[in-house]
Parts: sequence; C-alpha cells; structure tokens
Amino acid sequence: MHKKTIGFLAARLDDPYQHAVWSGAVEEAEKLGISLIFFGGQRLGSPVGYEALDNIAFNLAGRSRLSALVVMTNVIGTYLTQDDLFSFIKSLKKVPLVSVGVAIPGIPSVCIDNAGGMVAMADHLVTVHRRRRFLFLAGPVNHNESIAREREFSGRIKALLGEEAELRIEYCNFQEGEAWDTTARLFAQGLPYDAIVAANDSMAMGALRALAELGVRVPEDVSVTGFDDTEDSRFSIPPLTTIRQGTYELGRQAIRSLAINLGLLPKGQLVASTAQVSFIVRESCGCSSMQGEDLVDFHETGSEEQEKKSGTKTLAQLAQEVNEALMKGRNPATIQFRYIDSLYKEKAQVIIAEGIARYQASLRRSVERRAAVLREIEASLVASFALTDILSAVARGTRTLGISACYLALFESKGLTPEWARLLLASEGTKTRILAPYGVRFRTVELLPGGLPEQWKSYVVEPLRFGEERLGYLVCTADSEDRQVFEALRDQVSGAIKGALLMSAERDRELYLEHQVRLRTLELSTANEQLREEIERRRALERELLDISNDIMASIGRDIHDDLCQNIAGIGLMAAILEGSLRRLDGPGAEAAAKSAAAIASAASRTASQAKGIARGLYPAELEAKGLVAAVGELVRAAQERSSSTITLEVDPGFRVKNSEKALQLYRIVQEALNNAVSHAKASLIQVSLQIDREAVEVSVTDNGVGFNPLLVQANGLGLRILKYRSSVIGGELKISSQEPGCCISCRVAR
Repeated sequence: MHKKTIGFLAARLDDPYQHAVWSGAVEEAEKLGISLIFFGGQRLGSPVGYEALDNIAFNLAGRSRLSALVVMTNVIGTYLTQDDLFSFIKSLKKVPLVSVGVAIPGIPSVCIDNAGGMVAMADHLVTVHRRRRFLFLAGPVNHNESIAREREFSGRIKALLGEEAELRIEYCNFQEGEAWDTTARLFAQGLPYDAIVAANDSMAMGALRALAELGVRVPEDVSVTGFDDTEDSRFSIPPLTTIRQGTYELGRQAIRSLAINLGLLPKGQLVASTAQVSFIVRESCGCSSMQGEDLVDFHETGSEEQEKKSGTKTLAQLAQEVNEALMKGRNPATIQFRYIDSLYKEKAQVIIAEGIARYQASLRRSVERRAAVLREIEASLVASFALTDILSAVARGTRTLGISACYLALFESKGLTPEWARLLLASEGTKTRILAPYGVRFRTVELLPGGLPEQWKSYVVEPLRFGEERLGYLVCTADSEDRQVFEALRDQVSGAIKGALLMSAERDRELYLEHQVRLRTLELSTANEQLREEIERRRALERELLDISNDIMASIGRDIHDDLCQNIAGIGLMAAILEGSLRRLDGPGAEAAAKSAAAIASAASRTASQAKGIARGLYPAELEAKGLVAAVGELVRAAQERSSSTITLEVDPGFRVKNSEKALQLYRIVQEALNNAVSHAKASLIQVSLQIDREAVEVSVTDNGVGFNPLLVQANGLGLRILKYRSSVIGGELKISSQEPGCCISCRVAR
C-alpha cells in the first residue's frame, strides 16, 4: 500500500455513538489522504456466544498489514478488566495505535473529560424538577467511564439532598435490552422512583420503552436522562435530556494523533487528548418543548473565545454549515449558534430546525430505500442456493445501496483466523467479477489479493459467520449514507452463503455417492459376470462328472453282466460237471466231494444272479430297451428281493418319457430314493409312483418309516445334493417332505 492505511476497531457501525466517532475519523483521514478501514466486531470477553465469534475481524486487523490502529477500547473492552484490556492492546502493538475512551498507560489515548456533566444533571433534576428518588442505570461494574459518571452523580446528589436522597444503582452493561428489563422489573414492583439517570443514551432508550409499556408517564411521573447525545436521542419520545460528548471530535483527534506518529503531521499540531461534554436540556426531564434545546458548556475552548471576540456568525454562514453537514450525511443539530446576536437567534433556530427536518426526511428515505433493497436482496438470496447467483445478488444490492465496491472472501480452513482465504466476489462500480467456485487464493494478512484499492478512502470489514462457524468476511466501501446497512447486509449474506455451501457440499456428496455407486456397480457387475462364468463352469464340470459317472457305471454294469456274470456262471457249470463226475466214482470220500461241488455250483448261481442285479442297477439295459416303466419295475423287483418291506409300484396309464436324458435322470432319482428307503427308513411299506398329466410327469418314493429332519439332511446330505443336481439338469422340481409317519421324495418335470 502506497498511502497510509489505518484500521478502526469498534463493535457496531450502526450504533450512533460509534458511528459518530467513526465519522469524525473518516473526515480527518480524508483531509490527510489516509485510508481508513472499519473492523466490525463485538465486545471482548462477552458472555454472549455470537459476539465472541464476531471478533474474527479484530484478529484480521491484528494480522493485516496496516500502518496504525484506532481502538475504541471503551466499547470493545466493556467486559474486560484494566489488565485484560492492556493485554489485548499489547497483542496489537505491532503498529502505532491510539486508544479511544479509555486512558491506557504508555499508549496514546483520546478520552472524554466527563467532569461537570453529571453535576449539572443532578443540579437540574433536584433544583428545577424537585426529584428526590433516583434510579441510576450504570454500565459494567469495572468500566472506568461508567464508574466516573456514577461517582460524580451520586456525590452531587448526596451533597444536594444529604440524608433525604434516595439512590439505587443497577448495572446494565450499557445495553438497551438490559435497561428495559431492569426498569420494567423494578417499576412492576411499585418502587417509587421519580427520576431515571442512565450512564448512556442506549440505556435511557430502554428505560423510556419500559415505562411506556407500563403506562408510566414521562416526564410527568418520571424524569429520564441519558449520556452521549447520540443522534437517536433527539428523536426519542419525548426527546432525551442528556450530556453531549464530543464524539465526532474524538474520531478526529484519534486520527491526528496517529498522523503525527506516522510523520504526516508535525508534532506541533498535536491536539488535546480529551474532548469536552455539554449539558443538553430537552423534554424527557420535564422541561417545556417551548424552551427549545438549551446547551450548557463546562469548558471554554480557544476557538470559542476567538469567536466571541470576532463577533457573531452570520445567518448565511450558518445556512452554509447546515448544507455542508447535510451533504456529509450529518445531523445539523450539533451546529452551535449560541453566539449569534440575540436579534437573529430565532432565525438561526429556524435554519437549524429546517436542516434537522431535511436530515430526518433524508434519513427516512434512506431507511425506506434500505429496507426495500434488503428485501430485494433477501428475495434474490433465497431464490437460489447457487453460489454464483448469490454473489450476483450481493453485487447488485450493494450498488443499489450506494456502496461503490464490495468484496467477499471465504476462509479456506477453520480456526480463529485462517492464514489463507479465497476471493469469490469483486464488485467495483458497474463491473462485477464472480470468481466462484474456486476463487483467487491469498493470505488473509492482505485483506484482499494485492491489498485494498487506493481509489476509495474508507472501507468497512464485516465478519461472515453462521452459528459457531466462521465463514469469512465482507469488505465494502464506507460510502453508504445509511450506517445500519452493513450489519444487515452481513447477516443476510452470511445465511445465504452458508446455505450455498451446504447445498454445494450436498451436491458434492451426491456426486461422490454417484461415483461410488458407479464404481460399486461396476465391481458388482464384474463380480456377477465372474460368478456367472464360475457357475457355468461348475455346472459344466458337474455335468461332465455326472456323464463320466454314468459312463463308468454303465461300463462297470456291462463288464459285470458280460464278463463277471458269465465267468461266475462258468464256474457254476464246472462245479455241476464236477458234481456229476464225483457221484459216478466209488470210494469213501466221493459222496462228500460231490456234495461240496454241488454247493459250489449253487453259490455260483446265486452270485451270478446277484451280479446281474448289480449290473442292472449300474447299467439299466431295460431303460434303453423297454423304457422307464420297465426299468423302474425291475428296480422295485430287485429291491423287494433284498428287503422285508412291502414295496409297491403304481403307474398312471399312458405314462411315458420320450427324452432319454430325462428318463435316465428320473430313473437315477427313483433308484437313489428307493435305496435310501430300503436302507434307512425302517419302513413296513414303500410306494413308488409314476404319474403323468397334461403338463408334466412326476416320480415319487414314499415310505412310512422313521422320517428325518429336512433341514439337517439338506445341510449335510451328499445324496440329496446329487438328487437336486439331477433334477436341475433336466429342469425338474425336486421336493422332499417329512410326513407323519415317514417321508416323500418326488421330482416333477415337464413332459
């Protein structure tokens, strides 16, 4: 930055007192060619959670590359002890700084000389309005300015009334809401106060509101007074009697003090470090509105003495001052005209009154315009959660509100003051640059990439936060006439930006999920294809094994039938021939040998018969020659020969299976089921059924034996798995059901 840039640390720009100090600082900075940046935060150490979050602006100011700092310690240090406040100031003392409102040892300070203000207030209430029972609304317990005002007032009241004085002190932390609550609570209890003296105008406003809600008349029943003479105090109902501080002068003195430190002014031009107070009489104490505003000074300045000596101001000069104040957005009510000749004082009052009326009209139009524009901005912000749309709406709205330039930056990470941020919006005059979604990355010490533009003289930095989350900050030129617009804009933008970020995060999450779903689907598709191929491969292997098994069984069956059975039959024949030969011999052992040969022949015959049965089981020759019915019949006959159970065969008329593959598999299913029934069922009756209908044929083996657990058999039975596979090969449906008693195994397949 080529020209000097000074940071101004305060709480709220819309607060009349702080705005007045800021306005004085801006005017002096413009004269000296200094850039001024308002860093809006809140009171340090505040018990209110959101106020602590707003202090990211102070952290920004402490890290930024500024030439100097103005710190309104009397505002932001409300909750701090003197030691805590000194520690905070020390943390900022990387550059020259000046404290406003609180004198800090070793630090240049500009303060208000409160002396005389509360004395005049006490004298007026006691002697003019005969008030005796006082409620004093004080600031924080440890706040130096509040303590000084309280002591001065209570000391004067005791001096005036002695033991007759009734005085109660309540601490309200300078807040209107707390003063409203305290006043309402005490007056609802029927406590008979006839005067409320507040240590600042904000608390006096809270007291006026509480009394109006309770139906207590001001000033008839209770006098109410304040301290500060903020702009709002002139327009309260009734207008507020108060103590006027030189708030505007405080800002000017703070800048001049830093200008001397920075070498922009010679040391000889150092101004006084204190501003004076004056007693302002209006209607809230009980004075008549016909009296007009009466201003009483307790200190005489050199300029006023010179003014007395040089004569009176002319009405033309007064009118020019009024116009200049209005052009700068200032209330002309602060213009002093008491040294105008008494002959022209009434006309001077008219000029001031007309100026105040014009100022109020301008203020009303400004408020109406701000409300309308903010409604439009709000409508635009909630119409879309797209970040680019929101930034465009912010740019349009700020231009309409008279803000020449606006910049929006979001922090890259969480934390007290992240090191990096991204600029997403740069609106300068009629040119708008939307840099979302990625933005321009820069270090937060710069406030903006490359620093603040030099073409504008003053800026306002407002923190963007949502709940407990620090989002970033908004930088605007401070050229709007409406002091309340910046905080309203900040609150709206914060909510909209958070909504956009949440929506963006949700979209990112959806895209991520979609990507993951696509990857998972691809993986599952690949896995399914591999599984399908594996199933097909296994089926092919199983079919191959089954075919091999069938071939082996058929080969063994043929070998047994053609070779083994013939050999056994030959042995039997040879034994029979041997028997005949032995019987023709005479001798002592011939008969016995013949009998042995006969036994061998008989055993060979039986063995040959059994071998033929085994061969038929392994190789159902009848199946090929005579069909399934005959083959199953032979199975039943053979089973009956080796079993004591009664085995029956029921065949539907016309039963026939044309497909040789289906016939073979059905034969094997009946064979396996029948063997299981004969070997394990312990049944007295086994029934084999061959049934046919229009759609399908069905084979079944039913017994009345001991039965079994189907789940256990399905889990562990190898034979059952083979049955199921044989059924699946031909597209059949295998059923196994437990009965009372016994069980049934059936297979149904299309004809």
